[in-house]
Amino acid sequence: MVLSVAPITAQDGTGQNEDTDTDTLTVFGDGLNGSSDADYDYDALVKELYGSEEKVAVVPEVDVEEAGKAKKRAQVKGPAQGMFKNSRLNGSYLSLNMASPYSVSGQLESWYSYIDAGVAVKLPYEIYVESIPLYFLFEVSTFSFENTYPQGGTFAGMSYILQASAIGDQSNVALGFGFWDSEIGSMLELGYRFRPTKNTFLRVGTRGVLITDIELIGSAWWAELRLSMGFEL
Repeated sequence: MVLSVAPITAQDGTGQNEDTDTDTLTVFGDGLNGSSDADYDYDALVKELYGSEEKVAVVPEVDVEEAGKAKKRAQVKGPAQGMFKNSRLNGSYLSLNMASPYSVSGQLESWYSYIDAGVAVKLPYEIYVESIPLYFLFEVSTFSFENTYPQGGTFAGMSYILQASAIGDQSNVALGFGFWDSEIGSMLELGYRFRPTKNTFLRVGTRGVLITDIELIGSAWWAELRLSMGFEL
């Protein structure tokens, strides 16, 4: 038996398009293929699409740390600087005061009062609460009440008061504690002032005084009008 081997010719039936002899990658939209020229001006294309850099709005950078900080209140101005710039007394003042009660509690309605005088010194020290400066004053003054009905008696002598005061350009408020003769008391004062000259002032105000225990009548209060003339050292 003779075996004969005949060559079998296999032909790929898959035909290729005559128009696509080479493989190409077509990029739709810009008309360029993957083997485009590397010298193409991309900067011109960006400017064409987005405009020039000069037209782009520049957004300022925000400092997050600064934005997170709370705004500080402006400091309230206090008294003017004194005459003696290099002295330890600079920032203090000396004032002469006159006062007279105009309203009293029921326990003092039958008591006569008089015009009192005093001296106050503002100490050259201050502390700040927020942005408000507080100043300290020490005052020595007289007070006098005399009772004629139903029984005689007097409540008079010297008062010694330590005060904390907030002083603005034209107004002030003061809270103080001290002794009226041998009795403990407290006071609250509101005042308005103006300056005839740079380092002098006139002040008018009202003060309320509360005494915890007065012999014969117990606790009592009164309100007084005050006039002060001061000189800043």
